[in-house]
Amino acid sequence: MNTILIILLFLLMIYIDKKRGVKLFLSLFFNFLILMILFYFIAIGLNPIVCSLVGCLAMSYIILFFVNGENLKTKTSFKSIIIVLMILALLIYIMTTLSRVAGFGYESFEEINMFSYDVKIDFTNIAISLVLISLIGATVDASIAISSALFEVYENNKKLSKKELFISGMNIGKDILCTSVNTLLFAFLADFMTLVIWYYKGHYSFLDIINSKTFASEFIRIMFSISGCLLVIPITSLMTTKAITNLKEKQK
Repeated sequence: MNTILIILLFLLMIYIDKKRGVKLFLSLFFNFLILMILFYFIAIGLNPIVCSLVGCLAMSYIILFFVNGENLKTKTSFKSIIIVLMILALLIYIMTTLSRVAGFGYESFEEINMFSYDVKIDFTNIAISLVLISLIGATVDASIAISSALFEVYENNKKLSKKELFISGMNIGKDILCTSVNTLLFAFLADFMTLVIWYYKGHYSFLDIINSKTFASEFIRIMFSISGCLLVIPITSLMTTKAITNLKEKQK
C-alpha cells in the first residue's frame, strides 16, 4: 500500500510540474535521509541542537537550491532563513528550559514503561531540536514565496523605490501568513486529536490540560512554528529589497 502511495505521489508531481517534479520527489527522499542521519548522530551522543541546526540548514538548502536552482531569489531566501534560525534557536532554548517540557509526559508512561530509562540523552536539547525541525518547513515555504513574488513585482515595475518594494513584500507576507498559520494550526489539531480524546475520557480539567507536559510541549512547538513564519516575513522582505536594490545599481 505504501508503495502505491509513493508511486501516486511521484506521478502527481510529474503531472503538476514536468520540469521540477522529479527534483521535488528526490528532495523528499534527500530530506528524509538527512533526518535519519540527524537522528543517528543524536542517538550516538552528538549535541542535538547543533545537529538540528545543521540538519535544518541542509534541508533548506535542498528545498531552495536543488529544487528551485541557484539564483538571487533562493540565495536571499536562504540567508533570511539562517537569520531566523539563529534568532529562534536562542528563544527556543530559553523557553524550553524555563517551561521544563523536556522528556515524556504522564500520558506516555504506559507506552515507554517496558523500555529502559537509562538512555543518557539530555531531553531538554531533544525538545529544542524537535521545535527547530518542526518550524523549518513552514519558514522555508513562506520565505521563498515572498522572495519569488517580490522579484516578480520588480520585473513588472522596475521603477518602484526601496521603500515601496519593502511594503510590497510585507503585503505579500500578510497574505501568506493567513494560510500558513491556519495550515500549522490544523496540523497541530490533527496531531493532537488523539490526546484530546484521552483528556476527555480521563476527565481532565482545563487546568490539568494546560499544565500537562505533553500539551505544553505541543503548544510551544506550534507557537514557534508560527513565530518562524511571522519573523521570516520582514526579514525576507528586507533582504530581498536590498538584493533588488543592489541589482538595480549594478544594471545602471
